[in-house]
Amino acid sequence: MEKLAKTTKVRVILVCVAGVSLLFYLTPLRLYLLQELLTRFYYIPIVLGGLWFGLWGGVRVSLLVTLICIPHVFLAFGYDKALLYDEVLELFLFNLAGPVVGALRDRDRRQQALNQKLQALATLGETVSSVAHEMKNMLIPIRGFLRRIREDKNPGAKVASYLEIVDQESAKLEKMVKDMLSFGRFAPLQKEDVEVQALVEESFVITGVGLSADARKG
Repeated sequence: MEKLAKTTKVRVILVCVAGVSLLFYLTPLRLYLLQELLTRFYYIPIVLGGLWFGLWGGVRVSLLVTLICIPHVFLAFGYDKALLYDEVLELFLFNLAGPVVGALRDRDRRQQALNQKLQALATLGETVSSVAHEMKNMLIPIRGFLRRIREDKNPGAKVASYLEIVDQESAKLEKMVKDMLSFGRFAPLQKEDVEVQALVEESFVITGVGLSADARKG
């Protein structure tokens, strides 16, 4: 129902109102029960107006139905006062049902919009948490290698390798910060060839920061 075009929805409502009105006015007043049944069919376009167009849609359709039914009310006045009271009450219910359905529909739409915003915020929170986790994973080897450099009393070739890894992880952090800053720019994705073996070896070196030399050999 939500996928229908606005013009199509308006046409459906008008066709419903016209069809019910035609049957309603062609039915003789003496067929009281049949007229009561036909009057109930007016709720179909009224409810559709509220569901599709909200509060103002329900109000407009209910007013349209009321204007169409007013001449019939005068006919009922000359035929039977009891019928007149019934039709006046029905007009009141028309103008109550339309705004109520429309107001409820507007509230539902606002709630859906709020839920979408909350879902977007939750997704953003998960993204931030994931980025923070990745940054933490990069900071751990950097701090570990710096600690080793400070504790090493005889610096040698190891220091150069430690500093190289620190430089690599720092570059990753810098790239991550740049990516976060350009998050809203909708930059196109770029593919890059990577040597799988080199990537595995690098991961092994990084994750082995806290291991002793004997543990690495084992």
